[in-house]
Amino acid sequence: MEPEQETWDYCTIIFRTYHNVGGGEHGGLNYGLLWFEAEAKGPNGRYTAGKSTEVPFGRMADGAPDQRNAAHQSVHHDLVTLLRRNGWEPISGGGAGWWEKRFRRDPVKASLSLGQKIRRFFATKK
Repeated sequence: MEPEQETWDYCTIIFRTYHNVGGGEHGGLNYGLLWFEAEAKGPNGRYTAGKSTEVPFGRMADGAPDQRNAAHQSVHHDLVTLLRRNGWEPISGGGAGWWEKRFRRDPVKASLSLGQKIRRFFATKK
């Protein structure tokens, strides 16, 4: 029997960027990094379910990851593979961007974060 909808952990892939506007060790050159993260929430709280490798973003189409960029595609694919290996199932309902895939997972299959382990430890001591 499948758990009810509110008992699932859900995650959606988003993208993040880091911009260095001149200076520093890169001789005044502007550069940036792009990576994808799977933001999750559910019975296990809010957490990052996975993070891709960072890649130089070069040019981004309209300020978003470029689907034609092989590096963007590759690190996104690697994150999707990691999520599936960790028990996440793809579902419909992602965002408008090609990268905004959505997944769900039975929260029992989740590895506990350090904070969750600490809370459980002290909850059993009462």
